[in-house]
Amino acid sequence: FTGAGSLQQCRWLRERARPSNAAKRIYTIDNPVTAANWPPLDQVGDPMTPKRCRDIMHHLHVQEIERMRKHRPFPMPEVNLGDLVEVKYELSRSQQTFAVFQGFVVELRKKWLNSAFVLKNTYDGVGVEQLVPRYSPRVLGVRVVHPLQSRAPRVDPRPANRNYRYAWHNYCRGKYSKGKKMLWRFHTPQRLGIMSLEPRIRRELVNIRRRYQMQRAEAKLPPYIFPGPYHVTRRQTREVKAERFRRMLVYAWDERQQREEKKRRIREKHRWGVYRIDKEPKVTALSEL
Repeated sequence: FTGAGSLQQCRWLRERARPSNAAKRIYTIDNPVTAANWPPLDQVGDPMTPKRCRDIMHHLHVQEIERMRKHRPFPMPEVNLGDLVEVKYELSRSQQTFAVFQGFVVELRKKWLNSAFVLKNTYDGVGVEQLVPRYSPRVLGVRVVHPLQSRAPRVDPRPANRNYRYAWHNYCRGKYSKGKKMLWRFHTPQRLGIMSLEPRIRRELVNIRRRYQMQRAEAKLPPYIFPGPYHVTRRQTREVKAERFRRMLVYAWDERQQREEKKRRIREKHRWGVYRIDKEPKVTALSEL
């Protein structure tokens, strides 16, 4: 009996599930046992954020651009839109064959290592475009045959638009036609030499005033007396403007709070199913009986 009991215990020992440690010896990404703590935190360094990836790619681009510049067999000229450019590039390095393409620059692509320019020309009446990589080792030479005549540099670099600040001479109204002479107040022309407020600026000012008047009316406030586009001093103008916009923000905030409170009450009423019937039904249940 004792021997049979020991045999039964041995059989139970053999049937018992034993955890396997074989997975701890296999270092692969697919193994969840070892991949949970891999790679070790002391060897990882900074986390791979999108910004760090962009910085790494930027440094790689800069290194490759410098390497391509050193190995380039010619000085790259400055290529602008509209220039007639001739490019010599190799077709096969083993057979020592090259080709020459000449065309007008129709597009400039400034993308670091992937920078290029597109040349366009016609052959047998067919338009042909060729993209020339700027840092390709196959490019053997670039020559500007005929540069586009660049415009004379502007004396005034500010943009030419319709604002009188940048083109004040276009808005002179009889400033120099009558000569330089002192005028009495009733001889001063109605429209001054330089328009003080351009129509667009005046329209914007009117819209701002109208919006502010509407907000004051909604807030049950007396109408605001507008001091004029140019006040006593510039500092006072700034203070008046700051106070006006501060009040506008305050009134807008009050109105938003009121609307939010109203919406909250409506939500509460719908949530609890509280409805008020304004009028009695014509046929009541009592009259039906």
